[in-house]
Amino acid sequence: MQLTLPSNIDQWIDSIKDINLSHRQQQTVGIITAATVITGYVFYKFWNKTSKDGCPTVPYSNPFFGSSAEYRKDPHAFVQKWTEKLGPVYRVHLFGRMQTIVSGRYVREIFMNHNFDFNVGIEKRFDMKMMAGIPREEVPAGDTRNTVVKYLTPHLKQFTPRAVENLHVGLKEILGDVNDPVDLPHIYPLVQRMVARASASVFVGEKLCQDDELVSTFQNITTDIGSMIRINSWLEPFTWLMKLRMWAIGNFSPRVRGYRKTMLRALTPEIDFRLNGLQDPAYQKPDDILQDLIENAEVPSGQTIYTHIVNQLMVLVFASIHTTSENGTIVIYRLLQSPGLMDELLEEQQQVLKSFGLNPHGNSSEVFTFDVVKSMEKLDSICRESLRLRNEYYELAHTNIGPNKVVLSNGTVIKPDGDVLINAWYNQQSNGWEELSSAGDRSEFKPYRFVRSGYPSTKVGDDYLVFGEGKHACPGRWFAIQEIKTIVALLIRDFKLSPTSDVLFPKNVDTAMPFGTARIEKRPLA
Repeated sequence: MQLTLPSNIDQWIDSIKDINLSHRQQQTVGIITAATVITGYVFYKFWNKTSKDGCPTVPYSNPFFGSSAEYRKDPHAFVQKWTEKLGPVYRVHLFGRMQTIVSGRYVREIFMNHNFDFNVGIEKRFDMKMMAGIPREEVPAGDTRNTVVKYLTPHLKQFTPRAVENLHVGLKEILGDVNDPVDLPHIYPLVQRMVARASASVFVGEKLCQDDELVSTFQNITTDIGSMIRINSWLEPFTWLMKLRMWAIGNFSPRVRGYRKTMLRALTPEIDFRLNGLQDPAYQKPDDILQDLIENAEVPSGQTIYTHIVNQLMVLVFASIHTTSENGTIVIYRLLQSPGLMDELLEEQQQVLKSFGLNPHGNSSEVFTFDVVKSMEKLDSICRESLRLRNEYYELAHTNIGPNKVVLSNGTVIKPDGDVLINAWYNQQSNGWEELSSAGDRSEFKPYRFVRSGYPSTKVGDDYLVFGEGKHACPGRWFAIQEIKTIVALLIRDFKLSPTSDVLFPKNVDTAMPFGTARIEKRPLA
């Protein structure tokens, strides 16, 4: 087989120019790129299609790109076809590498094994820390997890009033007073602003969450930086070229520098003020994540505390605001798809508030307490059902970071540095999983499927992998779900929402975001 360099190498050079490098920097990156491509093609070998452990493999003819094009064209058909043909564990050449696909009960063997690392798996294709200019060794994944586990989740009840108040502020910043009906081309910007404002109040405090430029940075940084890395299928087999592109973004992009400058501008005087306050016995310490980061900072050598905390907060924002906003948007579009559900949820809300002795039209931060929102079972069921039906197929990349091979219970061998993808579609939506045959049609949206089931929207499991499972289950899911449910509760109490176009849920792998226009108008007081 004769191999030739890809004809669209110019696309790579053009994408480097998008980062606004200097001419000399572009030349340097271009030379390195060309040399790496040529070297890669000279030394690249065919994947060994004969699996020594007996694990079946999806047939492919192109040793560089494998089945990526077929998968991207119709991921649902691809996953369904090969899962039915090959069973719960098989291999497929995707994204430039051989991947082991794990489905059904075998997913637990990945999630519960300490040798498999989710962050390493994700960063092979999408290293957000590198693209933000954060040194690899400075904010290990465990640090962010510990921040959430120690400083956020245990204090959700006390954070709830300020979060609710700022959700309401974020809503007004987008919609205004809504004296007349407002037509929205998409729901996401509204949800995104509400989540960013509420999260900022918890992350950096009630003073800094009023800094519009800082909140806008929290709101946009993940999607903006993420959009800079355009995944070109021809580039995927060359991991180092992908890394080079991400490194260039983190080191030379003016947008990245702008976000960092904004955060340093806002945080530096506040950090100084708080550090000085700690010397005063009468100082009343603020109650937020920033204060915990300051008091427990372990600043790397050669780094300032200001840059260190900016890096920590960046990673926290990456892990939270966009995903929560996206999931909240998905829930609202499910309601827009079946508008009658909003009246049923409003009725539930009024009954819950009555049982707590609260005025349904009272101040939102006093009405939508942690316990009140938790008691809305129908709303919680809709959240779980909406997120279960996300267009997820092969997801949750894991890499074996151990020195030895891992052998699954069916005999499949995952070698060191071997990659695994979880078959989220099969586990969450397929009717072919015999162990869940009593669950009814899992491909359909049934809003009250989980009412009184003992499975709240935060409870992970083999058949609900939205937040992962095992040691890598998202520790911030309680805060995320609390925000999503409160957003819905606020909207249906104060407004009537109606679709003004068809609601479309994507079936590709490019985005999870539904589409459709909507109208919001004030709900008259009963």
